[in-house]
Amino acid sequence: MEKNIILKDEYNKLLKKSRSSVGDVNAIIEVYNYLKNKTLKLYNGVFVKAHIYFLDNLFLRTISPRCHGFSKTDEEFIKSTFLANEFKKLIYLNIKDYNYSEELKELLTGDKHFNDFTKEEIKRIMNFDVPDGNRERYNRYCYHLTNYLFVLDGLGVIQYLKEAYGDNLPIEMLKRSNVCTSAFYYSGYGVDYSILGDKHLFSLYRKFVKYYPDKVEEFLKFVDSIDLLTATEFVKNYMTFVRNGLDSNFIIENGNVSIDGLEGNKRDTLGPISVFSVFRNRGSGDDEFDKKWDKRSSDIIKRDFEKLVNSYNEEKGYAKTLTTDKKY
Repeated sequence: MEKNIILKDEYNKLLKKSRSSVGDVNAIIEVYNYLKNKTLKLYNGVFVKAHIYFLDNLFLRTISPRCHGFSKTDEEFIKSTFLANEFKKLIYLNIKDYNYSEELKELLTGDKHFNDFTKEEIKRIMNFDVPDGNRERYNRYCYHLTNYLFVLDGLGVIQYLKEAYGDNLPIEMLKRSNVCTSAFYYSGYGVDYSILGDKHLFSLYRKFVKYYPDKVEEFLKFVDSIDLLTATEFVKNYMTFVRNGLDSNFIIENGNVSIDGLEGNKRDTLGPISVFSVFRNRGSGDDEFDKKWDKRSSDIIKRDFEKLVNSYNEEKGYAKTLTTDKKY
């Protein structure tokens, strides 16, 4: 077998190695460099560039509800000068055969980190006019670049993403905190740390600090106003929070049943199923116990979220935001 072909089993071992590299960014870089000149053969016979597939797996960790975000080492790798240079190389290799300005060439071949790019410089890269035949491939790289930008915190990066996503940015922030943006997805579930816990809330909090610092207090008030932090109840009320201009002054809708996000026939068909899934066990005598358990679990999540927020604010030198005297 050719040396530049790697099979999925070997790739999975390397992926596991990169994920276990706690505190060792160089170990992740080593894996990435090994994959750079390799073609990965997937189980279905499809061939992909191994290092690009690696980036797919990396950024999926903050997008999929089944994943649990980045580790500190992941985040350090993503923010490294190494990966900034790799992204610049990827983009430059895809435009070098076309007409481009000297300014764009300097951006992609110079020493300036992506985190230091201005909004206009990022737009120049994203909006580069690639011929139709290669546009799909370039769009794919821009997709990876967008995932990358969401981890950075430079002023130009923040300005670009706020302009690009507009009013939909708070919803995108929820998605990138490993929470599905459809309340129906969680319909019928009780309070569950694995699908909506303190770490999900804290991930979203950090995004409010980054993109909407003037709305941080409103977000905290919103979280505190929800009595039972089921994922369904949180998501459907979060959508109202967004529609309300990130203002927490509205009536919270209780209940962990929702058909929000469904349309047409799906709404008519799946709506009754969703309701049935919640009520099928009522009358078993466990309902009151479940409510008490959910309430206790919600209070624990809020308490742990409060600890994360205060620890983060102290680390960053911010004033403590959560200073309630509640005894969860």
